[in-house]
Amino acid sequence: MMSLTVRDVSTYLAARCLWANGAYPEDTLEYGAADAPVMGIAVGWQATQDALTEAHALGCTLLIALEPTFYPAQDGAARALNARKRAWLEKTGISILRCGEAWEAFPRLGLRDAFGAFLRLGESLAQEALYTLYAVPSITAWEVTFRVGRRIADLGGQAVQFIGSRSKIVRRVALTLGRGIAFDHLAEIGAEALIMPDTGLDYARDPSRLTEEGLPTIIVPGQVAALPGLRALAEDLQAHFGVRTQVVGAACSYEIWAAEYFRDIHLRMRRDRLDDLPPITLPAGYTLRPMEADEVWAYLRVMNASNYAGEADEAWFERIYGRNPEYDPHFLQIIWKGEEPVAAAGAWHAEIAGERWGAVEWVGVVETERGKGLGKAIVLAALHGIRARGMERAMLMTQAWRLPAIATYLSLGFRPWPDERAPQAVWDRVLQDLATWKEAQNRQ
Repeated sequence: MMSLTVRDVSTYLAARCLWANGAYPEDTLEYGAADAPVMGIAVGWQATQDALTEAHALGCTLLIALEPTFYPAQDGAARALNARKRAWLEKTGISILRCGEAWEAFPRLGLRDAFGAFLRLGESLAQEALYTLYAVPSITAWEVTFRVGRRIADLGGQAVQFIGSRSKIVRRVALTLGRGIAFDHLAEIGAEALIMPDTGLDYARDPSRLTEEGLPTIIVPGQVAALPGLRALAEDLQAHFGVRTQVVGAACSYEIWAAEYFRDIHLRMRRDRLDDLPPITLPAGYTLRPMEADEVWAYLRVMNASNYAGEADEAWFERIYGRNPEYDPHFLQIIWKGEEPVAAAGAWHAEIAGERWGAVEWVGVVETERGKGLGKAIVLAALHGIRARGMERAMLMTQAWRLPAIATYLSLGFRPWPDERAPQAVWDRVLQDLATWKEAQNRQ
């Protein structure tokens, strides 16, 4: 049986990724010989010395990288660094095959599609040369940001960056892992938000352009975004050749130190009477009932499909509600669609300036169920629950970017309640933003 060679791997990838037509000239054998035997394969973001050392320790003789191995020889230091790397490669016999441009757009397994699947963005509406367009539930750009940030934490990502209006409602999100921004093309395909890597952003120019274009943009670490696609490449090669293939190198080449988590404005609202509450109405096929003791799973499912992305677990529930001596599962209201929980809220309480208030807490509607009036219904259910507990007034906390929620709260009789964190001047800006948002919604 003939041994596997670098040429065999290169030919396989060329056939799958269309190298043969010259579409990806940068993807080439960067070091080594085409007939060199392959005893093990490593894949990684870049053939840094650390990644190469890891690959060598694993017994790999071929490293497939997305980025260039050698640095532009613009100065003596770069030339010396490249020379040391070549000497090390000559000594160890490792070959380096570059496969970045081709694998970025490869269907399903490639970098972009694998990352989109990992983010659980949902249905793909269009697959373009540079972008994949996804249909998402009608949610704010900041909620999309939360979900992306929480998902990449599982890949070793520490943070995402955001540009634009947090409160913009988006339904069509474009994803790219390439370099540069094709503004005209994004407009043509109807993208309402963009997810892109930091490696593709011109920080001196693009943020202001994106803001003025009104295109909310979530920026992810390029290395982190590539990881699902690298894993898919490793699995594909191992399945095809039967040679052990592993991902090597750091998940990200830099770390984050942040002075703050993120900037947010917490708003307080109040409703001074509960004896005039309207009745609760639900769409056909939906039911409302207080939570039973064995239905914590249902409450958590709603929280993880609305306010969280998996972090709301039983420990979180115990900390928020379960350990409180006043906890009663019936204080939590859940709306069901058949056997599936789709909305939830708490009819809780708070002490403010020594006085007891009813508190509407942790309002959540599953993203795919929004736009059906369930948010209004579940808040009303909480208010009725607070009144049933003997309290005559209620308050809630929200954030300035949650304009759809603020609109719902105002329609239900809540009014702004300025405090030191959000004085009247802040509320004036929020109400102006709300008016602008309503105008935009009416134009759609």
